Amino acid sequence: MTDRRATAEAFHAARGAGSAAAAGLLSLDQACARAASFVRPIPDAETVPLSAAVGRVLARPLMARIAIPPFTQSAMDGYAILAGQGLAAGTGLIVIDRIPAGHPGRPLGAGEAARIFTGAPLPEGADAVIMQEHVLGDAGRIVLGREIRAGDNVRPRGEDIDPPELILAKGTRLDPRHIGLIAAQGYCDVTVVARPRIAVVSTGDELRQPGDRLAPATIYDSNRLMLLALITAAGFEARDGGWVPDAPQAIAERLGSLAGDTDLIVTTGGASAGDEDHSATALTLAGGLGGALRIALKPGKPAVVGRIGATGYLGLPGNPVASLVTWMLLGQAMTSALTGARSHRDRGYPLKSLSWYRRRPGRTEFVPAILSEDAQGLIGIEILGRGGSARLRPLAIADGLAEIPPQADGIEPGDELHFHPFRSII
Repeated sequence: MTDRRATAEAFHAARGAGSAAAAGLLSLDQACARAASFVRPIPDAETVPLSAAVGRVLARPLMARIAIPPFTQSAMDGYAILAGQGLAAGTGLIVIDRIPAGHPGRPLGAGEAARIFTGAPLPEGADAVIMQEHVLGDAGRIVLGREIRAGDNVRPRGEDIDPPELILAKGTRLDPRHIGLIAAQGYCDVTVVARPRIAVVSTGDELRQPGDRLAPATIYDSNRLMLLALITAAGFEARDGGWVPDAPQAIAERLGSLAGDTDLIVTTGGASAGDEDHSATALTLAGGLGGALRIALKPGKPAVVGRIGATGYLGLPGNPVASLVTWMLLGQAMTSALTGARSHRDRGYPLKSLSWYRRRPGRTEFVPAILSEDAQGLIGIEILGRGGSARLRPLAIADGLAEIPPQADGIEPGDELHFHPFRSII
């Protein structure tokens, strides 16, 4: 980045932050905190088998109950020996045993060795393993090809995990890595927070359902199915709340019918402040608390958050990209609060831009982008032009979203951005 550009960014950092505050816009972190404040942690827990635990959130801390490794073991294929203060190259040893993984060996004395394999328990009397590549000889006698000292190529008992230490904290959202760790401790099931029940409702007179015939001035309802898929992929219980027209009372009645049996209701469309935007009004008519947010975010400046009784409420914009981005931020904040998941706003991965992009500073912007290689073969971000909050095709072909900070008036090749791969959004 040039000195001139660095100076410009410093100027826009102050101007962008000031303009957002002056306009009454919330920062992303402020908006996420506000949204999360309207939901209460789910009190119920259940025990599930490990095979069904991916995506679930631990309801209690998980403590180690066995050491890993559970015994001192060989880290290499080679020969177990008693090295003591050290054995020099050229030392000869008698091979008295063969110890594969899963089998104990005979005790060793001075001048003796045992053929041993990776993961096998070190026999009594041995304190080192010499790699098979570093010996000469055959099955009955070997000669050391290099010096060996006590502890070489050995994994001590408890080197990785030593009970009763904490292995996973309450609030951990389990992924395949955690499943392997838990299984290695001998657990066959875990206690997790009950699966959040999340209903999605689409609103808008212009919407028709896939499979129906489009009338003039109508479009297909895509957001509801996209959000239901995102919720399912996240491991939550997705409930289809159907479609309602642009009528505050109709929306309020649907919210009321869903509130008693769900943990979170999500609507799409009607989150702004226009004459045909009814989410905030419907929330009030349904007896809910909360209201509209104006966020320093593009796309997705308007949103509505609140609760109806004990059920959280999130009103998303109707444009697809805006709906996805707002769910990525506010939706994840609310579901983390529901499950008690240890979470913070995903900052993405820093990568260099390969593109030029001009814009007006003041709001954090998320744009569809693909991963590509530069001339040196390094991975960077290629922005797919101006995605637009209503454009589905750039969203469908992108690898993720590039986050442009609020102070930036543009991006040029070499600038560092934060990239959010779609796999992290779900």
